[in-house]
Amino acid sequence: MSPTKIIPTTCTRDCPSTCGLLATVENGRLVRLRGNPDHPLTRGTACSKTARYIRRIYSPERVTTPMIRRAGRWEIVAWDEALDLVAERIKAVILESGPEAILYYQGYGERTALKLLNRYFFSLLGGVTTLRGSLCGGTGQAAQNLSVGDRVSHDPLDHANSRSMILWGRNPVSTNVSLVPIIRELRRQGRPVLLIDPARTRSAALADHHIAVRPGCDVFLALAAAKLILAAGAEDKPFLEQHSEGVQAFLDLVGRFSLDDLCWRAGVSLTQARLLADTLITAKPTAILLGWGLHRHAQAHQSIQAIDALGALSGNLGVPGGGVSQGFEEYGPYDQRYWGDELHQPKRTLLMPRIGEEILNATNPKIRMIFVTASNPVCMAPNSSKVSQAFRRTEFVVYSGHFLDDTADHAHVFLPATTFLEEQDVMASYGHNYVGAVNKAIEPVGECRSEFWMFQELARRFPFAYIYRRDLEEWLETVCAPLKEQARNQGMDLHALRSRPFRVDAPMVPYADRRFPTPSGKFRFLERLDNPDPSVENPEYPYALLTVAPHDVICSERTLAGHEPLPRVALSALQAAALGLSENQLVKVFSPHGEVKARLSVDPTMREDVLLAERGGWAKCGHGFNRLTRDLASQVGEGCPYYETRVALAPWPTEEIQDVRILVIQHSPQAPGGNFTKTLQRHGVRLTTLHPLQGDQLPDAPGDFAGLVVLGGPQHAFDDSAVPHASRLMELMRCFDAQLKPVAGICLGAQLLARAYGGTNFTLDRLEFGFIQHRPTPEADADPVINTALPLPPLMEFHEDSFTLPPTATLLVRGEACPNQCFRIGQVSYGFQFHLEADSEMLADWLTSFRQGSLEAYRRYQDQFTDAFFADLNRHLPLYLAESTAFCDKIAAAWLGLCRGKNAS
Repeated sequence: MSPTKIIPTTCTRDCPSTCGLLATVENGRLVRLRGNPDHPLTRGTACSKTARYIRRIYSPERVTTPMIRRAGRWEIVAWDEALDLVAERIKAVILESGPEAILYYQGYGERTALKLLNRYFFSLLGGVTTLRGSLCGGTGQAAQNLSVGDRVSHDPLDHANSRSMILWGRNPVSTNVSLVPIIRELRRQGRPVLLIDPARTRSAALADHHIAVRPGCDVFLALAAAKLILAAGAEDKPFLEQHSEGVQAFLDLVGRFSLDDLCWRAGVSLTQARLLADTLITAKPTAILLGWGLHRHAQAHQSIQAIDALGALSGNLGVPGGGVSQGFEEYGPYDQRYWGDELHQPKRTLLMPRIGEEILNATNPKIRMIFVTASNPVCMAPNSSKVSQAFRRTEFVVYSGHFLDDTADHAHVFLPATTFLEEQDVMASYGHNYVGAVNKAIEPVGECRSEFWMFQELARRFPFAYIYRRDLEEWLETVCAPLKEQARNQGMDLHALRSRPFRVDAPMVPYADRRFPTPSGKFRFLERLDNPDPSVENPEYPYALLTVAPHDVICSERTLAGHEPLPRVALSALQAAALGLSENQLVKVFSPHGEVKARLSVDPTMREDVLLAERGGWAKCGHGFNRLTRDLASQVGEGCPYYETRVALAPWPTEEIQDVRILVIQHSPQAPGGNFTKTLQRHGVRLTTLHPLQGDQLPDAPGDFAGLVVLGGPQHAFDDSAVPHASRLMELMRCFDAQLKPVAGICLGAQLLARAYGGTNFTLDRLEFGFIQHRPTPEADADPVINTALPLPPLMEFHEDSFTLPPTATLLVRGEACPNQCFRIGQVSYGFQFHLEADSEMLADWLTSFRQGSLEAYRRYQDQFTDAFFADLNRHLPLYLAESTAFCDKIAAAWLGLCRGKNAS
């Protein structure tokens, strides 16, 4: 047994905190991930996502082998076969159409030092089509550059000098957890914190006051506060006179509007505008922290420049504890030559916020091949249905990723990438000034490989291999050369960086000398509004759709099992009442681009012109709000103005809802309803789950329940001492069927259903375990449920008991070791011996418990299954789960269709 190791590393996920972490490894397996108390900034802080990341690494859904899609189905292949095919297609496309027929789509999911070399590879090919613009912070940076010349933010440690703080569109509780202790300390000292955000986010708990500004109209709130500061004579006159340009034009702009007009345009009260102005006047220095939601408007630069101007006017620029801080240069510490842009003449770029349209319209040459890394564009790019169309029309798509997400479904080759816990690299931050090592904590899971390795191996197949192929350490030294001198000044080298981070050479307080990197050396005030009116309200689509960052996951880093049955949207209580909508109702959210089915949350704190949802859910799981969003670019910075999307809301059409109650009987916490009940909920079903072994009483009759689902468990169906409610449950099954209310029995439930109709339960001579391919019987072709899901995929088995088929039953699926796998009986009842409901979370629990021997009922079978069996099972699990999930969706939907006409009151 190997000793426990604790390895310092750095989080690389798409988050400004870039926390220092400690990875605990036992016997080669990651068992704990927590904050590193020795990190100079994050100081042991880590978000709730950190601990859950371990489950992501070892998820049964994670793809751990290279795959090629052939005849519409994924096939597991060796790395050489996958890379040979990719190289062959690259060469063929370049030969036939030139390198610009290839699009390299490099996303934000990983932004480490070695990721520069991904694009360097494509530059060595002669320069392929790449991206311009941003789905994230490009607008904010470009807008601040208009004000200060070159955006530089205050070091977060400088916020300790602040006497007040304004979180303007920022939600650190969910998206920047390293700031939370700093903010709490300010509050402890009685220093006011304001949150300015259209929605009352979790960070409202950190603030003294919340100002719910109209979406996209922050510019008017900033101008209102400026007007009040000027009226009080509290402006920083020396700064305006000596260090600024465009002052008079800004003053004229402020003077064009009355205070009441500005507050109306901003959607705030005069009291709230005064609160903001008074804070800036009486609690200086004030740290103004801009969030990423501010960027998501076409005219976002107006708001950001106005906030910059407010910071300047109030005397908060260039002073400790002040500043208007937006972000940092995460790629800044590296040698920029290794993007490779200087190796070729400028090549075609496609606009990221309009990527679907751009791909479809690309000509001379058209896009024939797409290579995607660190991104899930079919999910995360706007107007995702158009993005999906563009990807499907592309001849060849290569995807480097972890899971079979929306983009993977459009790929022809899947290259399984490592996570940051399985690779060596260096990570800077877009939220602070520290650079940390990404230290390899565990060996790659399965056959996963780092993208550094992938491109090194691909390069071996091209003439420039002698330039590109180098040792990882050599490349790190080369790419990080600008860091080496800074490290030496702090008595460190890159090797020492592996044990502790160091701070890059950046000011704690930018512009402290009041000089700005503009042509004049002065701060530039906002002089005019390109669009002086609030966002145009459209009565047909009255709500601004705000798709905010979720608290528990980062963007689309999810699994099939990790999705709720349906996404949730939040609407104000007043608007819900006006529309006749109620809490938890199924609603249709629609825009000119598409529609999404969702559950409604009624929120009395919401603005009436806003609909709030979480971004990042997969369209294939019924989520995917980017099916609604507009694909356009911001006026400055070519960012993505997601929040320009306006939507309407209506009840989901009743004819498409199965608004029925279904009774679910659960026998074990390890055997929940999984995919079966999730599909029922997606169709509008209201579930009532009883746990009879925990004391819940079964009903005497079906009552207003329209159907019955009986789940599995480790009990024997013939053992009435282990299942004391068996007789009553079997009678209830027959009673449901007699009333034409369908029954679905799964595993133990199927065995009880067979017994209820005269079948005999017995124990097999061995455990049936794993995904097994069964055969449909001829009767399956005409069955209204099973026929909808043919052909059969391999399905999960985990049972030691079976049953004889009742005389009146119709066998629908036959197995080898256990013949009776699925049957129909009575009028509308079905038994499924296999676990069609199993999702990855259930499976992870089962596999771990079984292999550790913690399931006493099955401990004697452990020797039946070798390490080789589990190794092969793990390689295939992502495909098995994807196929069985799709199978279960179809079965559950068809079974539910039998409930029509049984609507409950």
